[in-house]
Amino acid sequence: MASQHDPQARIRAEAAEWIVRLAADPEQEQGPAFRDWLGRDPAHARAFADARLGWQIAAEVGAQVRSPISRPPRNRFRLPLAIGMGLAAAMLAGVWLDMARPDLRQRLVADHVTPPGPAQIVVLPDGTQAVLDGGSALDYAEDGDSRRVTLYGGAAYFDVRKDGRSFTVTAGEAQVRALGTRFEVRDCGGGCTLVTLAEGRVRVDDSQAGTQTVLEPGQQLRLAAGTAVVPMPVQVDLRQALAWRRGRFVFYDASLREVAAMLERHGAGRILFGDAALAGRTVSGSIMLGDPVAELNSLAEAMGFRIIPLPGGKLLL
Repeated sequence: MASQHDPQARIRAEAAEWIVRLAADPEQEQGPAFRDWLGRDPAHARAFADARLGWQIAAEVGAQVRSPISRPPRNRFRLPLAIGMGLAAAMLAGVWLDMARPDLRQRLVADHVTPPGPAQIVVLPDGTQAVLDGGSALDYAEDGDSRRVTLYGGAAYFDVRKDGRSFTVTAGEAQVRALGTRFEVRDCGGGCTLVTLAEGRVRVDDSQAGTQTVLEPGQQLRLAAGTAVVPMPVQVDLRQALAWRRGRFVFYDASLREVAAMLERHGAGRILFGDAALAGRTVSGSIMLGDPVAELNSLAEAMGFRIIPLPGGKLLL
């Protein structure tokens, strides 16, 4: 049984149990109980995607391995055993997703996913227009009182349609609340979230730090995980800060991890770091996103690191 004091373990256990239920009765996937659980918390969707993929991986492995215990006796321990198998498979799948194919997790849980490459314009069901960066993913939900977006990765610039309802974007530990405004939310990687306001007003809630910050047009707020420093907004040049929509990325004192993530989303390939200190090194400049491989090579030359090709198209820095 998952510990009641570990919410993530509880969510993983619930996801595994749903996998077992749906395997027995697929029609439950369209039922109100499952849909309510899935939409209650973005973490539920992520855990369910991991559990489902883990279940599929386990099934493929099981089909290739013949074991004397492949048909366990039908008894009262069957469901807990299945849940345990689902949890173990989900853990394996989660590691595999993060290391090898992070895009698969996004495709399983998101409404809109853009492939690596140029930014694309998507129109949400409420009429809000979003410019979704390459390699990004978001999910949209609404009811009579609110509209809710979850950014699973990458970046999105929102031109929110005014209809009287609140509009909230969740990215990591940050929630950005707005009514009729234009703003960007970016997942910088490593628990970092960047919010840039172009027009109107937004309130950024950082659940980890327990802070609320109201931004004015032209301000940018960077939220970093694992730091006790209270984030403060800074004034930025909006044309440069939002230039990624036109194929150019301008950055100031950004970590190499953040810059590499941008190049990865625009087609450079999966980029891994063998040195945490290198990943954390800061750099300022601008890059053209149309040729991410050339820009990565230029960064390597300027900063003095090596790029080692790995199997599967991955790159080790």
